[in-house]
Amino acid sequence: MRTAIVSTYPPRACGIGAFAADLRATLLGASDVRRVDLVAVVNEPSSPQRRGLLASIAQSVRGDYVRTARMLGRLDVDVVLLQHEYGIFGGRDGEYVLSLAQELAQPLVVTLHTVLSEPSPHQSDVLSELCAQAELVIVMTDTALRLLVESGACPEEKVRVVPHGAPARIVERAARDFEASGSSAYARGRERFQLSTFGLISPGKGLETVIEALPTMLERHPEIVYTIAGRTHPEIAHREGERYRLMLERRVLELDLEAQVEFDDRFLSVDELSDLLAATDVFVTPYRSREQIASGALTFAIAAGCAIVSTPYWYAQDMLASGAGQLVPFDDRRALDRAVGAYAEGQDALAAARAQARRIGSSLAWPSVAEATASVLQEAHELAPRRRPAGVVDLHLSSLRNDHLLTLVDDVGIVQHAHGIIPNRDSGYCVDDVARLAVVSLALARRDDEQTWTSILYRSLAFLHAAAGAGGMRNFMSYDRRWLDEPHLGDHVGRSIWALGDVLATAWIPSLVTPARHLLERLVAELTGDLSLRTAAYAVLGLSRLDLDRLDLRARHLLERLSEQLANAHEENACEEWSWFEDELSYDNARLSQALISAGNALARDDLVEVGLESLSWLGDACDLRGETLRLPGHHGRRRNEDPPGAGDEQPLDAAALVEAELTAFTITRDAKHGVRATRAFEWFLGRNRLQRPLYDFATGGCSDGLGSAAINDNEGAESTLAFHRAALLLEAAGVRADVGQSLLVPAAA
Repeated sequence: MRTAIVSTYPPRACGIGAFAADLRATLLGASDVRRVDLVAVVNEPSSPQRRGLLASIAQSVRGDYVRTARMLGRLDVDVVLLQHEYGIFGGRDGEYVLSLAQELAQPLVVTLHTVLSEPSPHQSDVLSELCAQAELVIVMTDTALRLLVESGACPEEKVRVVPHGAPARIVERAARDFEASGSSAYARGRERFQLSTFGLISPGKGLETVIEALPTMLERHPEIVYTIAGRTHPEIAHREGERYRLMLERRVLELDLEAQVEFDDRFLSVDELSDLLAATDVFVTPYRSREQIASGALTFAIAAGCAIVSTPYWYAQDMLASGAGQLVPFDDRRALDRAVGAYAEGQDALAAARAQARRIGSSLAWPSVAEATASVLQEAHELAPRRRPAGVVDLHLSSLRNDHLLTLVDDVGIVQHAHGIIPNRDSGYCVDDVARLAVVSLALARRDDEQTWTSILYRSLAFLHAAAGAGGMRNFMSYDRRWLDEPHLGDHVGRSIWALGDVLATAWIPSLVTPARHLLERLVAELTGDLSLRTAAYAVLGLSRLDLDRLDLRARHLLERLSEQLANAHEENACEEWSWFEDELSYDNARLSQALISAGNALARDDLVEVGLESLSWLGDACDLRGETLRLPGHHGRRRNEDPPGAGDEQPLDAAALVEAELTAFTITRDAKHGVRATRAFEWFLGRNRLQRPLYDFATGGCSDGLGSAAINDNEGAESTLAFHRAALLLEAAGVRADVGQSLLVPAAA
C-alpha cells in the first residue's frame, strides 16, 4: 500500500509537522505499507524545503490544493492521509483544504488535531464537509470522538481512535531508567526538583501562571527549578515578534527568579527532549484553553514517565484520568503551587504518578501507533475504490514572470505608463494603479518572494495614506513626487477601499492592520454623497471582503447603501435585450456585477446575488464568451442598440474584470460553469481574441495596453500588466477546471 501524507512538515516549526515526520518514519516499517510520500503545506513558498517531497502546497493558494489532488490522481498512490488543523490551511477556517478533498481520486483518511466543543458555524461547515469527503476519520481520544459525533460533523461509524505517538527512544529510556533505579532522580537525593515545559511558545500556553506561582513554591521548596524549552511559535513571531517571550523573561527578572527559571530558545531534537524529560520530575502544561484535543508535548512527557500537572484541557483530562498527574483550574497559580508542592513533598504520590505515566506511555511508542494507523489506511483502501481522475488540463503559473512589474515599481509606487517595456517616468504615478499594486503584491507575497513583495505592499499602502485628505484622495503624482491634484472623490477612492478590504481580510501583522483600518474608516467617512457606479462597485468589493460582525457601523451602512444603488441602477436601466446598469458598456464593466454578487453573499441577500449573476451572464453573452473569439467592448464604449463590440481598442482591464467576476460567481455558487467561463475569459490575454495573438509578453511578464482592430499596442503599462497578473493569480488561487485542450500558457500562433 502506497500512502501520501498531506501536512505541514519540517523545517517548518510546527507540532503537526513534527507529528507527520515521526508518523512517516514509522509507517514505513508498518505492515502492508510499501511507500509513504509527503506533500508539505508551506506558509512561505520561497523558503527552502526538505528534499524528497512529493509536492508542496502554498498555504494561501487554493489552486495548489486542486493541482496537488490531480497530481496524486495520476500516481499509484492508494490512500491519502491528511493531518487537519484549521490554521495550517488557507482560506477562512482552512476551507481551501476542501478543494483538495473534493478533487482526490484516492480514498481519504483525515486525522483531526483539533475538535472544538463550540465551533463557529463556518468551522462546523468546513469540518463537516471534510469528514463527508473522507472515508475514515482518526481522532486521538475518546473525548475527541464524543465531541465530533455530538457536533454532527461526522457519524460515529466513520471514526477510529488512534492515540498520539511518542518516539520509541523516549519510551524505552523511561523503562531502562526505572529498571536501573526504580525512582526519580529527586527521590534518589538529587538537589534539584525539576519542572519543565517544552513546545512552541505562545500566549495560549499560560507559562506566566507557572512563573507567578514560583515564589510561593520556592518558599517551601527552594530546590525547584523550572525549564522552558522551545522557540516562539513561528506564526506568533511573524505577527508579534518575541513580545510574549520577552514578557516572560521580564517577569522572571521582576520576581528575582533568574536562578530558578531557565529558557532554552530552541526547537529541540528527540535526543535533547529525551534528556530534558529524563531529568524532569513534574512536567507542566498550564495551557489556557480547554479546546486542545491533542498535545505532542504532553504525550512525550507521559511516555517519558513524568508526573504531570496540567490545566483541564480536553486532552489532559483524557490522558490524566487514570492518575498520571493532577489537573488544576485554568490561570490558577495557587492551585498549581499546591499540586507541585504535593509531588515535591510526597514521594509516594510522585512515584505513583510516574508509574502510571510509564504504563500509559508504554502503548504510545510510534511503531505501535503506526501499526494502528496503517490498519485504518488499509480499511479505507478496501472501503473505497479509487475514483477515476477527471481528464482536465491544469493551469500552471510557475512560469509567470514578474520582471516587468519589478521594472515599473520603484520606491514611490508604480510608474503609470511605458514606452514598450521601458518605464515612462514622465507619466508619474496614480492612486488607481498603486491600489491595484497593493492587492497584486499581497497575493505575490503569499506565493513568491515574500520579503520583496511585502515591502512593495507596505510602500503601496504608504502612497495611499499620503494621498488621503479632506474631501477624498489625490490621484496623480509627478515623477518628482509632487501631487498634481487636490483631494476629491472618484474611482481611485473606491479602488483604495477595495485594496484596503483585501489587505484587512488577509493581514497578519497588527501593526499593519491598525493603520489600514484607520485609513479605511477615514475614506468611508468621505463617501457621503452620490457616487459613480464604478466608484460604488469598487468600494462594495472592498467592504464585502470584511467580517460584517466586526465592521464599523458606518462602513456597514455604506455597503448596504451602495449595494442598493447598484441594484436600483440595474432595475431602472435593464430590459430583456439590455440587462445592464447603464445605457452603455464603458470600462471595467464586470465589476458592477461582481460587486452585487459579493455584497449579496456578505449581506445574505439572495436578491442581490441573483441580479449580479443575471447581469454577468448577459455581459458574457454580449462579449461572445461562449464563442470562438471573446470580443470586449472597445474603449470608446458600446451604447444601447449599438452593434457589438463598440468602437475602440479592447482593454486588459475588461478581460481581467470578467475573469474575476466569474470567479466570484464560481466561489459563491460552486457552479462549475463559472469556472469554465473565467478560464475562457482569461484566454483573451493568451490569444483567444480577434487577432489570435497574446497580449501577455512571455519574455518580460508584461501585458500590452490594448488590442486594436489590426494591431496590438506594444506599450506595457502598469494598468494592463497589473490586470493580467491579478487575473492570473486569482485564477490560480481558485483552482478551476480548464476545458481547453492545450496548456493555457503556451503562446497562440501569431
